[in-house]
Amino acid sequence: MAKKAKKAAGRAPTKSQKTKKAIAVKSTKAPKKSAAKKAARRSTADVAKLRKSVIAGSKAKKTADTIAKELGISRAYVYALKRKA
Repeated sequence: MAKKAKKAAGRAPTKSQKTKKAIAVKSTKAPKKSAAKKAARRSTADVAKLRKSVIAGSKAKKTADTIAKELGISRAYVYALKRKA
């Protein structure tokens, strides 16, 4: 006997292209994006330039949020660059 396709909340069952039978949808959650994308490593010279611009921004009384948006880095990294000696 063929199994009946279970209905999942929000998504309709799809049909197999080969057999034209309904395929049960097991999950309504969106598939996770792969975490294989890693951040590129910065060279020492790039970090030095970022650090100088972070310090200049903080001397100009800019918030960490605005500095991070301007440089394209996270707010936590702004604080880490400020703290580096």
